[in-house]
Amino acid sequence: MELFFDLVFVFVVTQVTRAVEAAPGWEGLFKALLPMIVVWWMFSGFGWLTNAVRPDAVPVRILLSLAMMAFLIMGLDVAYAFEPEGWAFPLAYLAVVAIHFGVYLTTSVSSSRRAIMRTVPFNAAAGLLVLVGPHLPDVWTWACWIVAALVLYLSLFLGRIRGFVIEPHHFVERHALLILVALGESVVAIGIGAQGQEPHAVDATLAVGVALGIAVAFCLWWLYFDGDETRAEEEFAKRDAHRRQILAHYAFTGAHLVMVVGIILVAAGITDAVHHFHDHTNPWWLGCGTAVFLMGHALYRALLKTGRTVDRLVGAATVVPLGVASAFAGWAGMTTVVVVLIAVATLDHRVAAGSP
Repeated sequence: MELFFDLVFVFVVTQVTRAVEAAPGWEGLFKALLPMIVVWWMFSGFGWLTNAVRPDAVPVRILLSLAMMAFLIMGLDVAYAFEPEGWAFPLAYLAVVAIHFGVYLTTSVSSSRRAIMRTVPFNAAAGLLVLVGPHLPDVWTWACWIVAALVLYLSLFLGRIRGFVIEPHHFVERHALLILVALGESVVAIGIGAQGQEPHAVDATLAVGVALGIAVAFCLWWLYFDGDETRAEEEFAKRDAHRRQILAHYAFTGAHLVMVVGIILVAAGITDAVHHFHDHTNPWWLGCGTAVFLMGHALYRALLKTGRTVDRLVGAATVVPLGVASAFAGWAGMTTVVVVLIAVATLDHRVAAGSP
């Protein structure tokens, strides 16, 4: 049920990526990412939910399917979330909040029920802010969205929320699957870029472009899934209940959001690079997206103490200027990113394995 539920997240990530591509400036970027930040909060919240309530019972499965419908509606309306006609986005979000709250109340753990009672006002307040915001002047619309994001991500401290019980194996695996699902968007981006404006049969140029795109996606997968999930589970299990909740908030809801944002930018960059294989590409998407992913993973590692971070930070600092310098052609940009990521992943793997 959880894997089926995650399929809708692929669509949300795809829609956000398209919104970034449609308006490549700073304003367009944040108009796409702020709705994504709000969606991620609740989508990650369902990872917390299924950690506490098994999705076996028929009523729970029905409610989760209704939540899927609401998330799909939010994905469809991402591009209009800042506009009055995008009213479906906040209403679908509020429906998700209500479903999440209702299912959480069925948990047998009383502390988790009390915790969700303290959490739901913040979730609902964010929904009301993004519902009202588009009907106000532009500056107040932006203010509503920014405050909504702050209300959500600071709710753990503003509401002194504690009491959620977290089972390490399920929680780590759940978020690893979300990263895997998000990486699926970078694979989809390769196909979208390959189609271009005038689809044609695969030639040598397109084959090389597709190979480079897959190489970028593979390297991101390699960096995340090179044993970190096992070490994270072990470290997570050592913490007491309260510390687990804090780490879940920072290392999973927080750091994983950073990685998802990086994947979205990388996906936009791959689409652009494959589409403009021999032409000038956006100088920021691919390099900055890779850097954001690396910094998010470094934060994840630092919080859980699961491995080295210096390689990722150096890679992040290196790939941005190299990405700008190689923006004269799509093949150059993807090749640069692949070289940097392979260097980071190989060095980290050899050090972890104790190789000279």
